[in-house]
Amino acid sequence: MSRFVYFDYRGKFPRSTNFPDPPVPYRYLVEVSKRDCDGADRDRAELRRVARSLLHMSLGEEKTRIVAGSVEQKEIEQKHFDGITKAEIYSTFDGSVYRVVRGLDVWE
Repeated sequence: MSRFVYFDYRGKFPRSTNFPDPPVPYRYLVEVSKRDCDGADRDRAELRRVARSLLHMSLGEEKTRIVAGSVEQKEIEQKHFDGITKAEIYSTFDGSVYRVVRGLDVWE
């Protein structure tokens, strides 16, 4: 059994004042520890809060609002996470955020 929960977020950053280019696809994976630093198990709501916090620390407020609000997000199994080509962009004892570098269009 894995010590982590894995969230897969994907979509496109919309065209706006801060994103003037055509919509850009994104895909991020967030790995969240099932246990808090004090050893207590995290419930589902806490796991989601930690995932959002990790996104915020790595992407900033505006991008996090878009990514965390994506309709195309789901929890994935560790075997799927392990098979995705990704680059770590942020990490703490709570978990890590990865940018998917290959496999942007397809759910693995």
